[in-house]
Amino acid sequence: MKYFATAMLFTGFGPPAGMDPWETTLGLEMVHLPTVSKGKRRVGFEGTKLEDLNKAPVFFRPRLTVGLPADFSATISYAPPLDLFDARAALFAASLNRPLWETDSIRLGARVFAQYANVRGDFTCPAGEEGSGDFRMCSQPSRDTLRAFVHGVEVIASFRLDAIPGVMTDLVPYAGLSGQYMDLEFEVDSTRGPDGAFGRDNRVLYTDGYTWAATAGLSYPVTDRLELSGGFLYSPLSVRRPGQERRSETFLNSRVQVAYTF
Repeated sequence: MKYFATAMLFTGFGPPAGMDPWETTLGLEMVHLPTVSKGKRRVGFEGTKLEDLNKAPVFFRPRLTVGLPADFSATISYAPPLDLFDARAALFAASLNRPLWETDSIRLGARVFAQYANVRGDFTCPAGEEGSGDFRMCSQPSRDTLRAFVHGVEVIASFRLDAIPGVMTDLVPYAGLSGQYMDLEFEVDSTRGPDGAFGRDNRVLYTDGYTWAATAGLSYPVTDRLELSGGFLYSPLSVRRPGQERRSETFLNSRVQVAYTF
């Protein structure tokens, strides 16, 4: 649950810029979802059953940022519940942003964000695999649901490379650090046994807690209004698998955005 909630984190692409009130930026973000290895997908029934977690390689979401008074801005994002990659995901996120400090070469800003995701799919009993292999106890595709509520704070800084004598480039590197609280729930909805002889499995799993993440990347102003950005997100996730001590497993994914300011 923490793995996929982290993949969807609503992080920024550089520090918030100072915007005039009601100035608007529209962006489209693409987030890469790393493939989960077979060993890490064996999490059902206390680490004995494989789950079908590699549904989608990427997901997209729009971002709308509007300037507010006193150098604040607000960003909202909504991905409607469309059926893609054998799953249906609805995602809403919002943030309140403000630049904190700025010179000719360095910018520092902060964001307070929150997001809610509802993802439904046949994760525990995938269609076409009923009654075979690791899914031999499944009699029909499941309708499992992941619900994830996350809120946190992010601080981001950027540096203009053209401020270095002799360097002629418009690329702007950025780096950020966020801390977030996650409230997560996974609801199983499957039918077990030959012809459903073992009945329905409707167990619900909960977890909550704090994580932190770091981002780094580059922004490039194509024009005065059009900007391309790309970067990586890293987060060490605490995991305790059956029969093992608690340890940290690295989460790393990439994300890109194209944004236009009106």
